[in-house]
Amino acid sequence: MQTIQLTLKKNKEFSLLKGHPWAYGEAFREVPAGLRTGDRVEVLSHKQQLLGVGYADIDSKILVRMLPIDRNESFADGISRLIRQAVAHRLDFFKNPDTNAFRVINGEGDGLPGLIADRYAGAVSLQIYTLALEPFIDKIVKALRDSLKDLKWVWRRNQIRIAKAAAAELVFGQNLPEKIEFRENGLKFTTDLINGQKTGFFLDQRDNRQLIRNVAAGRSFLNVCGYTGAFTVAAIAGGARESVTVDIAKPALIEAEQILKLNGFGGPHHKMVCSDMYDYLKSCQPGSFDLVVLDPPSMAKSRKDVEKAVRAYRRLNLDGVRVVKKGGLLFTASCSSQVSRSEFLDAVREAIAAAGRQAQIVHESFHAPDHPTALAHPEGSYLKGLLLRVY
Repeated sequence: MQTIQLTLKKNKEFSLLKGHPWAYGEAFREVPAGLRTGDRVEVLSHKQQLLGVGYADIDSKILVRMLPIDRNESFADGISRLIRQAVAHRLDFFKNPDTNAFRVINGEGDGLPGLIADRYAGAVSLQIYTLALEPFIDKIVKALRDSLKDLKWVWRRNQIRIAKAAAAELVFGQNLPEKIEFRENGLKFTTDLINGQKTGFFLDQRDNRQLIRNVAAGRSFLNVCGYTGAFTVAAIAGGARESVTVDIAKPALIEAEQILKLNGFGGPHHKMVCSDMYDYLKSCQPGSFDLVVLDPPSMAKSRKDVEKAVRAYRRLNLDGVRVVKKGGLLFTASCSSQVSRSEFLDAVREAIAAAGRQAQIVHESFHAPDHPTALAHPEGSYLKGLLLRVY
């Protein structure tokens, strides 16, 4: 690995001076042909002021991902230090054994761009988004093992679009179970690290699941895009008298039913429906449910998808609010980072108005605290949630 100095064009330094962790290739005066992914880059302003250090990723539009290390600290030492620091911060939040699954590294939010790590009881699931981190896998695993003494397995996934590394592999431990059982606020869940979405579970919605649990007593509950039923488990634990979980993926619903049984729930009052979300909502009678959750997958992969995504959120919330009883509750969420909070709010407002309904915001939510975002990196604030009382 070589150290290269790259100089920014004039007026391209302002975001980095504020602490933003990305420098795009187009921002530099010149990029030498010999630059390689993983090279250490010292980023200079057009006046030759050192702005920081980062690693190159020539296969990405983000040419340099900045690390909060000084000029004399090696990548290996800096990455290890930042991992230990991130885990220590999580352990401050999660001292209660009722929850033993949480994000331990949140990429740019922890000063480690391109690296995500989620803990599920004795296992950690890694997502690697840049080839620049490949040389440091052993250091990453060691830092996690040093910080989490009861760690048994580390599973990694390659999320890099240009796949030049192993797609997925067990990088620590042996005989990874097919399912890992873990706890969230005293409830039991399982995750399939190999085949599950994201790192195996949607940990970022933990606080919102607890919110639904707190308001579910005595209500009829609908969970749209329910995946493996985490919101449904929370609602039943909170006293929901009946529930319907809707997802287009049959295997996810089978797992949802198993997770309900794991918690001692289930029975004829708690149904699983394999259906497209729009088709199911259209089939419901108006005012069928007291409490509805709309938690679709990301609707926009890039800014060019935003207009289409906003239309989809408007349509989903229009159909969704129809099935909420007068005085009932609607929780609606967006995990599309490309769609801003204001764009999402506008889509929901327009949907409520188009349905001829009125609503009040009971609670507005963000990420759980194990998903910190850097103040200078607003792109990291992707999760948006609204709990509405609908009239």
